[in-house]
Amino acid sequence: MSACERWRRLRPADRHSLLAGGVAVGLGVVLVLLGSSPAHALMLTALGIAGVLLRHRTGYAGDTVWPRIPDVRRDGNRRDVSDLGWSVLGRDGRVTVTAARRVRHLTERRVAHHGIDDLADPGAATDLARLLGPRAARTVHGLVTDGRLPTPAELDAWLAALDRLDQLDPTTTSHDTPDRPDGGTPR
Repeated sequence: MSACERWRRLRPADRHSLLAGGVAVGLGVVLVLLGSSPAHALMLTALGIAGVLLRHRTGYAGDTVWPRIPDVRRDGNRRDVSDLGWSVLGRDGRVTVTAARRVRHLTERRVAHHGIDDLADPGAATDLARLLGPRAARTVHGLVTDGRLPTPAELDAWLAALDRLDQLDPTTTSHDTPDRPDGGTPR
C-alpha cells in the first residue's frame, strides 16, 4: 500500500491534525535555520504539537454555544433592587431627573402637612430649612429653582431629613402614599 493510498484512507480530522503537526515541526526547523536557539525552537515545536494533539483528542469543533438559561422573573427579587439602584444614579454621578422628581414629589406631600404649599416660594425657604435642615433645604432649593440635580450624598441627606420629619409628626407616615398599588400597606 502506497503512502498516498494510506493518506486517503485517513479520516479528514486525522489528516488535518497530521498536517498541523507537520507544520509545527517545519516551523521549528525554520526557527533553528533562522538562528533561534535550539532550546527555544524545540519548546515552540513541542507547544505546537501539544496544541494539535489537544485539538485532535478533544474533538474541538469550533465555538461552543452556551445553553440559554430561562429568564424567570419573580416579584421582589434582587434584580428589582438592582434595577432600582441603577436607575437612581446617572452617568455623570448625580441623581437622575426621574429619581429627583419622585423625591421632590414626596417632599411636597410631606411638607404640605406642615403648611408649605410651594417649594419654589422664596418665603418657604426658611420654613423648609427649619423642617428639613439647611443641607436638605439647599438641595431642594437648587433642584426647584435651578434644576440642579443632587449628588448621592445630598440625596441621602435629603431622604434622612424626610425620615426625621416623619418621626416628628406621627400623623404622617411613609405608608400614606396614594400611588402605591397595594394602597400603602406596610411590609
